[in-house]
Amino acid sequence: MGEIGAEKAAWFAKARSVTARMAGLTSPRPLAVDDNRDAFDCGRESLNNWLRRHAWRNQQDGASRTSVICDLASGAIAAYVALSAGQIERAYLPKSAQRNRPDPIPIVLLGQLAVDIRFQGRGCGRSLLLFAFRTAVRFSTEIGCFGVLAHPLDESVRNFYRGFDFVDLPFDPKRSMIVRIADLRESGFGYE
Repeated sequence: MGEIGAEKAAWFAKARSVTARMAGLTSPRPLAVDDNRDAFDCGRESLNNWLRRHAWRNQQDGASRTSVICDLASGAIAAYVALSAGQIERAYLPKSAQRNRPDPIPIVLLGQLAVDIRFQGRGCGRSLLLFAFRTAVRFSTEIGCFGVLAHPLDESVRNFYRGFDFVDLPFDPKRSMIVRIADLRESGFGYE
């Protein structure tokens, strides 16, 4: 099996192991008006408040799209991810990636990703991240898009993203991380 074939197999194995642990939960779906956002608690007030106060309004206005995974029995939101179109200055990329690129560079912004405390450790975050990757690759076939950008809140979140091939943007004052669409395609996204 070639290098790309091995990477693709590893990504699909990750996705399958997540699915097995997520029994009793829905697949990612769009946030609905009647979802109980107030009961969500991931342990970080900024992420809880964003879901409660901004997610639905942003969804209505088209500023971002929030997708949720819910508990099948109770309907509770187990996890959510918010995606939107965005851009980053070319100068924030490593020098080798700046050549012949537009300025600014189009990206998909992974603005929010959180898992309710009651559902942590069951693969919800990983499932939503893989969902975000598939969405970004699909989006990139229609509209130019260099990568998926995230703004990790702390070092533990940075380490989570590193496990999915996100790299630090060396010149970004916000300390963003990015995974390139080309790398996602090589890993098998877009060929499912």
